[in-house]
Amino acid sequence: MGAGKSAHGRELASIMNMEFVDLDAAIRNITGKKISDIFKQYGESEFRRIELSTLEKLLSANPQVIALGGGALQTEEVVALVKNKSILCFIDAPFDVILSRVQKNNKRPLLLNEDGVLKPESEISSLISSLFEKRLPSYLEAQIHYQPKAGLSVKKSAHLLYEKILDHAR
Repeated sequence: MGAGKSAHGRELASIMNMEFVDLDAAIRNITGKKISDIFKQYGESEFRRIELSTLEKLLSANPQVIALGGGALQTEEVVALVKNKSILCFIDAPFDVILSRVQKNNKRPLLLNEDGVLKPESEISSLISSLFEKRLPSYLEAQIHYQPKAGLSVKKSAHLLYEKILDHAR
């Protein structure tokens, strides 16, 4: 969450002359439901099943750049599928950058209190830190570990990521 997956993904897709797909958006299109509604109505395990099924469909189509949801890699099948069919990249943005980005976005259900208002900064910081620590082992399964440099435009940063992908493919 807030690492820059979508921004880098869009630029990377442009560089590679491919379609960009946000996995959460694809799930919304297929189900006709918001991600938060799927979680509320069916629970996380059903959401993860839908997520895996959607990803399988996407990876069997033409090559494309896909931005996974921050929790997608919690499912071992997702990690294995992506690594088998594609190249998995971990965008490891600094914590302070992630925190700054997510605090500007009041549409992330995990960051809102019961009234739909953004939680206090300390609570968000604790939540993001906890999620990152929990998910880090899965993120480290990625074939490419990319740390964006401070001050670079997304366009330049995506070019550097593309170079890492090319190096990996060689």
